[in-house]
Amino acid sequence: MTRISLGSALGLLLAVPVGASGQNVDSLVGVLASPSVYARAQAVARLNLVPLQSLPSGARQALVQLLEREATGQVSYGETTGADDETYSEYVIDLTRGVLRLQDVSAVRGIAFLGIETSRAAQEFIAARGAAAIPVLDEVWTSKERARPAIITTWGYTLASTTNGLAPEDRAALLGRIIQAVAAYPIPAARAVRTASLFTLLIPLRQISDTATDPAVKTRLIAAAAELAPRMAAASATDVLAQLAAVIAGICRGASGAHQGTCASIQSLVTDAQRHIAAGRTNAAHSVLSALQQRAQAALSDGTLTALEETLVVENARLADSKL
Repeated sequence: MTRISLGSALGLLLAVPVGASGQNVDSLVGVLASPSVYARAQAVARLNLVPLQSLPSGARQALVQLLEREATGQVSYGETTGADDETYSEYVIDLTRGVLRLQDVSAVRGIAFLGIETSRAAQEFIAARGAAAIPVLDEVWTSKERARPAIITTWGYTLASTTNGLAPEDRAALLGRIIQAVAAYPIPAARAVRTASLFTLLIPLRQISDTATDPAVKTRLIAAAAELAPRMAAASATDVLAQLAAVIAGICRGASGAHQGTCASIQSLVTDAQRHIAAGRTNAAHSVLSALQQRAQAALSDGTLTALEETLVVENARLADSKL
């Protein structure tokens, strides 16, 4: 895209009517290359008024490319806004909204890097991409710490989606990351847990809320627990063990050494309990679930499970046992 001067950009904006189409849309697309954030913001705002069916492919592509440039810093602009000037933040929101309405899969990178913090719609757009978006989110996680709460929330939407074709190994990866995030990012983790109906994390959330000193954290965790409690109450022993098996897969993903041995043991015990329940062997299931609790407690003692991981296994084994 050819860069145009600020004076030329402003001249074009004055000449182009609101809701313009056809040749006038092409003029607005040209303004997207302006070094002025004010000019780009105005051009984006006017392009967003053009009905989607009237927006040519060139304009759509230009908006997607602009978002990625803004997100990744591919093009540096000499002009900056003042500390109290909200023009740029409002421009980013408008640009993200304009790109989201295109539902263009090529926009994943730009939305992940910049738009993911602006709205639930942006997070759900990323979540709908399923496994294809996970590496991009990993990159954003590493390079943009302030986006981590939005990423955790997006993981929840990704797990909750019934249409993104997420494979079991990818689900395990996201479950593991949400569990790891609980201590450092309790509010977005609680949001992700609620969104994905991860009732097996209810007891850890309650424990964290009991010790939280920040009133905002405590309030959010209590709200998450209140929402999850009826789901836990309605779950059967089979439901609990199915979700626990997925959670353990997340905890154990990439395990090695002694941790791998612990993982193999607790996974085998969960599988045995599921098999006994399916066959109606209640007494055998009770025995296996008791052994599962003991194995997790031993793993906490030898350091192959963390306190949070041990709580997840032990408390959900007890829960499943109580439902038999």
